[in-house]
Amino acid sequence: MRKRTMFWSFFGAHVVLLLLAVGAVSFYNWHISRYAFMRQWVRELEMQAKTAAALLPDDGGEVDEQYAAQFFERLRHHGIHRFTLILPNGRVLGDSDVDVENMESHEDRPEVIEAFEKGLGMRQRYSASLGKQMLYVAYRLPQEGAARAVIRVAVPVRFLTSEMRAADKLLLSFFLGVLCVTLALSYVAALRITRPVSSLQLGLARIGSGNLSYRLPVPRVPHLANLARSINRNAERLQRQVQALHEERNLRAMILENMTRGVIAIDRDRCVLDINAAARALLDIGDEQKVIAKPLGERIRNPEVFALIEACEQQNQMCESEMTIDGKVTRRLQLRVSMLNDLGGERIGSLLVFSDVTLLRRLETVRQDFVSNVSHELRTPVTSIKGFAETLLDGAVKDPEKAERFLKILVRQAGQLETTIRDLLELSRLEGHSPKALDCQRVPVGELLKNAAELCQERADKRSVTLSLSCDEGLTVMVHAGLMEQALVNLIDNAITYGTDGTQKAQVDIEAVSDGSAVSISVRDYGPGIESKHLDRLFERLYRVDKGRSRELGGTGLGLAIVKHIALIHNGSVDVESKVGKGSVFTIRLPLQCPDHETQEIKIDREPGAQVSSPAGIVR
Repeated sequence: MRKRTMFWSFFGAHVVLLLLAVGAVSFYNWHISRYAFMRQWVRELEMQAKTAAALLPDDGGEVDEQYAAQFFERLRHHGIHRFTLILPNGRVLGDSDVDVENMESHEDRPEVIEAFEKGLGMRQRYSASLGKQMLYVAYRLPQEGAARAVIRVAVPVRFLTSEMRAADKLLLSFFLGVLCVTLALSYVAALRITRPVSSLQLGLARIGSGNLSYRLPVPRVPHLANLARSINRNAERLQRQVQALHEERNLRAMILENMTRGVIAIDRDRCVLDINAAARALLDIGDEQKVIAKPLGERIRNPEVFALIEACEQQNQMCESEMTIDGKVTRRLQLRVSMLNDLGGERIGSLLVFSDVTLLRRLETVRQDFVSNVSHELRTPVTSIKGFAETLLDGAVKDPEKAERFLKILVRQAGQLETTIRDLLELSRLEGHSPKALDCQRVPVGELLKNAAELCQERADKRSVTLSLSCDEGLTVMVHAGLMEQALVNLIDNAITYGTDGTQKAQVDIEAVSDGSAVSISVRDYGPGIESKHLDRLFERLYRVDKGRSRELGGTGLGLAIVKHIALIHNGSVDVESKVGKGSVFTIRLPLQCPDHETQEIKIDREPGAQVSSPAGIVR
């Protein structure tokens, strides 16, 4: 549509100008041609008059009726011309077409007056004698004595008009031909100009709409070709610049999206300018499009956040604080608010950076608890050993009965201290290795369960506990057999110790099943169960559900932590389900394939199936 409009606009304007020019030239030529035509007829009538004058008698006589009769006798064949002989007083001596008896005086005829004065007169006027328009040319006779007479030659204007019409038709045909040729040439010229211009216009529209890879076709018109090349060069340069900006923007967006810290940019009205995925996750904010350009207060209702923003605005410096954000998950976040300025240094908003310190604070708590628990666990047997040793030194060694009893206590406390230190060292070794640092072998799961149960059978018999084994036939798994037996022994011993009270018969179920991708080994007891508040921390080192009972039964509080790390280095996991009054289920889930091993091999204190002198004593 644009191309058609441009063409017809250009061609229409060209046609209008052409018509005006041709019309003006045609009118001028028509006017000139009519003038020239009339001049030609005047010259012809003048020649006719002079020729007729030559036919007059040359005897020098007066101009009278006889003179006129002789003259008109010689002008028998005068054609369309009308000849009139007029005296200076206006009297008409003779006329080739009209009877002079009925003719009035012609002394007032302008052509006659002009002829007597200048020798030649011309007028186009209406003839009352003939009743028509006539063209008159009057010629004063040059002969001596005849100067008092004028020969007037006339021709009907109608005749002239017919001839002029024929000439006009010819002239019109010529100009129509010229006009048609000119219009055709104008049409071709308009197409030649508008087509490349329209092509350039459409190309510029495509480039302007964002298609910077499009290049304009280069027309044959030199000036337009230079313009097209210039536009293409600019488009190419702009494309490179835009591509660079897009790459830079994408890089910044990628960096921002992959940051572990949450970032929110807000304007001076505290509307969100930008937000990354980490911030949306930390603050439980949904789709980005629902946040951009919306007030921050619609998504964050914590007053501490806005108090820190206001403090930053007032102090004009970075402010930092730590706060708790409630959402789907309660998190402890560290917030830094800094000024957001444009390139000119003018403040346009604020930048909020959130760091999730929930795990860090939890680890600090665990570390503090661990240090406190380790100190307590080590201090208790050391204090007991020191106290009984001092008692023996003070004289109790002389009493054989007391000495024997105190020495047994010393040995038991030393054993407890040894067990705690051993478990700590073993846990440290497990934490220091990756899943690939294993010498895995394909081991029958049933054999693992049997060996672990045999190692715990003596303790089970003492507490009247029946161990029930169940395993899918032919089930195997790629594991480090010694480590996995150790984990199973810890879980079974834990169930025996804390899943029963030791006074009534009880049962512990040990079951192994496969879902095609992993093997699940579960140890179930039917004891008092564990309160839900303890479940999240059961696998922390030295964490105890009942500290007094744990120490009484000889637990160190490290067994479940060891189980967890053994499962992790096998790319597996361990979890627990428990209900108060109904018992607990601990489940180790292992992949069917062990990770590719490295040259380094984890060293353990015993071989698979070896007797465990003292169970880990995982305490709940």
